[in-house]
Amino acid sequence: MSQLASQAILILSTVLVMQAVTGAEQTGAEQTGTGKDGLVSRAIAQLGANQYADREAASRQLTAMGVVAINQLTRAAQGDDPEISVRAVDALRVMLRQDDSELSNKAEAALESIAEKGTSAVAQQAEVALGFFDAAQAVSARMTLEQLGAVISETSPTGIRVEINENWKGDSRSLRLVTRLQNVIHVSLFGTQLTQEDAGTLGRLRAIERLDLFGVGLSDDVIKQLRQRLPETEIDIRKGGKLGIAGMPLQGQCIIAGVQPGSSAEKAGLLPQDVIMEINKKPISDFADCTRIIGEHKPGEEIALLIQRINPDGSSNQIQKVVVLGGW
Repeated sequence: MSQLASQAILILSTVLVMQAVTGAEQTGAEQTGTGKDGLVSRAIAQLGANQYADREAASRQLTAMGVVAINQLTRAAQGDDPEISVRAVDALRVMLRQDDSELSNKAEAALESIAEKGTSAVAQQAEVALGFFDAAQAVSARMTLEQLGAVISETSPTGIRVEINENWKGDSRSLRLVTRLQNVIHVSLFGTQLTQEDAGTLGRLRAIERLDLFGVGLSDDVIKQLRQRLPETEIDIRKGGKLGIAGMPLQGQCIIAGVQPGSSAEKAGLLPQDVIMEINKKPISDFADCTRIIGEHKPGEEIALLIQRINPDGSSNQIQKVVVLGGW
């Protein structure tokens, strides 16, 4: 046998050995994570099978797989096949109600992710699944939120307000508990820096009537998306600057009704009954106008005020003030 033929046989033998080793590794992998991924993929494909019995069997198989199936189910729920999408969400719904806390928490996070993608039928299905779960968790959610610093109050016989301010000790996951509360109609966030994930959570509060976002650090693009998610909600956006006054609800004048102790207004020497005539040389028509303009400024920024003050003898004089705004 020639040397060239011997080398060819040696190379071929090496290739065959490597293929055998690779096959053995793949067989072993089927018993670990990689193999389970393959089983999950095949089961998800069967969710769209022609036979009802096959679809039902695949649903049961996926829910039995538990945590290892969640990532692929989340992707499948947002796919193009309506049957697979609906069944994927339903499998996550079943997992959500299991006693296994790890499985339930991960299924909840997956459903929240699906619900936050938009207004599609599948997103709404995910919201419904979370809604039924949240109803059973509402009391616990309220207790946890209040322990973390949220202020929850009844604003009417049928609705509650949630206020989150500088005393808030929670994080993005804690904020999701707001979606479990029942009959929330007003949410206010003051001086709490929010993430895009937090904005997605707020976007699920489709029944709220008012949303106050004061100094929360969201970009204009994120706020635009939030307005699209909540078209029926009155959203008040302010950059976080705070003067620290209460105003009288009068048209044509911005009369200070009260000055908050320790506020920028008190430090600048503003008094009740002072009339704010101008801010940065712009005429002020009423307290709402004043509030809007202050809201366009960040904490630490300076504003120039023109004040009219009534003296004890009935006379008046105009005073100019430069005020460094505080924050919420």
